[in-house]
Amino acid sequence: MLQLLARLLGRAPKSDLPPFNFALNRYKAKKHWPPNLKELTEKQQFRFERKFKRRLRLKSIKPQWQRWTKIVQWNLIGFVVVYGVLFHDFAKDPMNPRPGEQPFKTLRQWMWGAWDGMWTHTSNSLEANRAGRERLSPAHLHGNPAAPEEAADAAGRKPARKYQPVTNQYTTNN
Repeated sequence: MLQLLARLLGRAPKSDLPPFNFALNRYKAKKHWPPNLKELTEKQQFRFERKFKRRLRLKSIKPQWQRWTKIVQWNLIGFVVVYGVLFHDFAKDPMNPRPGEQPFKTLRQWMWGAWDGMWTHTSNSLEANRAGRERLSPAHLHGNPAAPEEAADAAGRKPARKYQPVTNQYTTNN
């Protein structure tokens, strides 16, 4: 389980190799790094600075840090926008250039109305639900819209439905 979490979070497994020993390196470097800048000409210093900046830029790339920084930044931006639009009281804010005015009043009323509408049943929603049940009844599927609904038992459950066999209306007797 811990390996799965570590893999999902993007952490590399720890290496079993010992740390690198530069003193025992069989492949010696051709040039000493970094060079003494006082011994170099102006052109060589400029080339060294370009090389150093490039190496520093490549070394400073940290994909996991950048990824999590981006995730945190976008979450903070989203939180501030949602809080500012839906919850902050601009009418009482001393920094508001127009005191007493709510800039997102209509949006808030619409959103909170929709939110409250999700948790309540109105007569319109009950009629739509009833119409949907009637449309999907098995009697309507087989061309008999006048068939009565099955009666529910004492617990409110409906009995198992028996569907009528479908006849092919396009066959002819020759």
